[in-house]
Amino acid sequence: MIVDCHSHVMWYPDHVSPEVMQDAAQAWQANMGLAAETFDRSMPPRDLFDARPERHWAASAEADKVVVFGLQAPATGFDVPNEVIADYVRQHPDKLEGWASIDPNRPDAVEQLEHCVQSLGLKGLKLAPAYQCFDPMDTSHYPLYRKCQELGLPILWHQGTTFPRKARIRWSLPLQLEDIALAFPDLKMILAHLGHPWEADTIVLIRKAPNLFADISAIHFRAWRYWQSLVTAMEYGVGHKILFGTDFPFDTVAGTIEGLRRINDMVEGTRLPRVPKEMQDMIVFENWKRFFTEWA
Repeated sequence: MIVDCHSHVMWYPDHVSPEVMQDAAQAWQANMGLAAETFDRSMPPRDLFDARPERHWAASAEADKVVVFGLQAPATGFDVPNEVIADYVRQHPDKLEGWASIDPNRPDAVEQLEHCVQSLGLKGLKLAPAYQCFDPMDTSHYPLYRKCQELGLPILWHQGTTFPRKARIRWSLPLQLEDIALAFPDLKMILAHLGHPWEADTIVLIRKAPNLFADISAIHFRAWRYWQSLVTAMEYGVGHKILFGTDFPFDTVAGTIEGLRRINDMVEGTRLPRVPKEMQDMIVFENWKRFFTEWA
């Protein structure tokens, strides 16, 4: 079984500001122009945030279970109502699991989370300190984490770099989750994108924290970093804690699997280590069982 633990539904202009679209297009064009040889594929800027339900459903064809969420980050130009996610999930309840996104800066964040669980049927929480412009280590946010632990809701963190000019990268460091993992040992959490470009920090953190995992979503576009990250994960013995995710609309299930299968291409003909097929298969087909135990 394939589980995609990281996908989005949102679309421009309803949920994404023009400024975000401009920043995203500039960042993508710079990537393709300056480092095209490290990218697997290009993507037209107009599609960067066209993550409507019908496109999401088509992109998820190869997956058996898919976690889907929006993003509430008004500080950087994202506003996806949680009702959009709940309505979509109701159409495909056997395959889709909806998670909430709550802006932790709201004074009623805990109440909003309870509403998402009790009224909308959402089953996890997406947080993104860089996008939402909050310090994850500030203990004023601990009641939100505590409520997640109390309700058995996992958290997926975007704890890594991003492109919007208004984002706060200083709140994106993976190691900022260390105290949270210790304070809430029964709270299961995923660090998205292996915390790029601080993948090594993510790897040493998930090694020591039983409740922390990471996903591979959208890292394969940076092929050199991707290979380094999974070799490092292998060397530190955490290959079993790496989950499969697409970061749709940035890629599909099929495209993400293809990117993983090509991970050793750039070291072909060298004596550098390979990411074995057995580890690749674990990421795609097996590791989800350690996190999503209810589906195992």
